[in-house]
Amino acid sequence: VLRENNRLAGVVVNWTPVQALPRQITCVDPIALSCRWVIDATGHEASVCRSLEKRGLLKTRGEGGMWVTQSEDLLVEHTGVAHPGLIVAGMAVCTLYGLPRMGPTFGAMLLSGQRAAQVAIEQLKKER
Repeated sequence: VLRENNRLAGVVVNWTPVQALPRQITCVDPIALSCRWVIDATGHEASVCRSLEKRGLLKTRGEGGMWVTQSEDLLVEHTGVAHPGLIVAGMAVCTLYGLPRMGPTFGAMLLSGQRAAQVAIEQLKKER
């Protein structure tokens, strides 16, 4: 992750497809992507949240057991700003807040993504 002024300011990615390229061009450094808001929609892994946790900046609680009816509403309700510069969406929300898993239902995943986009737009407008 990239941090600037006590907030998340981007992510560092390893370009995995490089593994498939010829050896002569595979020595590529990680790529830094700067932005005003990061949306962690990395699923159960909650990769961005866990990167902040490794640095002592955020605490993830891990997913709870499966409880579809509770999880659907809770996931959408908790979608939003988790840390300055970070919006969390989808199953990353469950991992961060210790919410129950959803099981094989995806309605809340779509609504969570939509909510994350709305939050991002709201936050960007505030920064103008």
